[in-house]
Amino acid sequence: MKRFLLLGLLGLMPLVKAADKVLIITHVHSRPDFIELHVKTFKAFLKDDYEYVVFNDAANENMCKQMEQTCQRLGVKCIRIPQHLHVRPDAGARHMDGIRYSLEIMGFEHDGIVLMIDSDMFLIRPFSVVEYMQGYALIGGAQYRSNETQQVTYIFPGLVFMDMGALPNKRSLNFDGGYIHGLACDVGGHLYYYMQNNPGLKYKLFNPLSTNHLPATEKELQELGYDSRTIHFIKSLRPEQGMEFHADNNFLHYYAGGSNWPGYSAEYLREKTRLLNNYIEQIL
Repeated sequence: MKRFLLLGLLGLMPLVKAADKVLIITHVHSRPDFIELHVKTFKAFLKDDYEYVVFNDAANENMCKQMEQTCQRLGVKCIRIPQHLHVRPDAGARHMDGIRYSLEIMGFEHDGIVLMIDSDMFLIRPFSVVEYMQGYALIGGAQYRSNETQQVTYIFPGLVFMDMGALPNKRSLNFDGGYIHGLACDVGGHLYYYMQNNPGLKYKLFNPLSTNHLPATEKELQELGYDSRTIHFIKSLRPEQGMEFHADNNFLHYYAGGSNWPGYSAEYLREKTRLLNNYIEQIL
């Protein structure tokens, strides 16, 4: 099984200065409990100096206030995304608007690494962003769209590592979706053009691994690098509760938890969240 896909060339010299503080930005729509999980897991596992910033994209004032109170209690910077930016109400369009806003007011101004992470994506192992990015200016999860004559490769915006000091033409980064060569692409689709238009870009794409597509036996899972607690967690999930591992198994994606765009029932979300919380409690 392919663990990851490398695209681009490995540079001879490091692109990242170890002294830079990593800026972590996330866009939160409706799950203040995920903010607390972010805080706990970054504190436990992230080896680098970092600043964690929540972009509050709640669609109503009650949820907005809940997230503000959560951030205040945890000592986290919280920035409200102006709701007038959302011309279209669907989850994908809201996500694009939020990404664009956060990069313009903060991400592009940062001198070092920006880690953009979905609200339901969690670090689950000791990890250094600086070390992971050595030789690269951009790392993210691969997304593909294709037909008989075309293939479009772009980056899933749920977990993106960007060295703002090394990215060429960084302000042309565009995480919008839409049609590219006649293929419908979701959020992040227009990064295809960024990668095409900057041939000197040093980047790496990884392929997320769904828990539904992993081997069934404990031995095979151990050979893929999963520890006993993670194996127990994987085997406790029913197919409809599938989650994903990203960035060489360092991050766990709850999947569709931040906005619940598929419309899962409250009971489904409670049970899936219970399994997630139990797992994170065990690994902390």
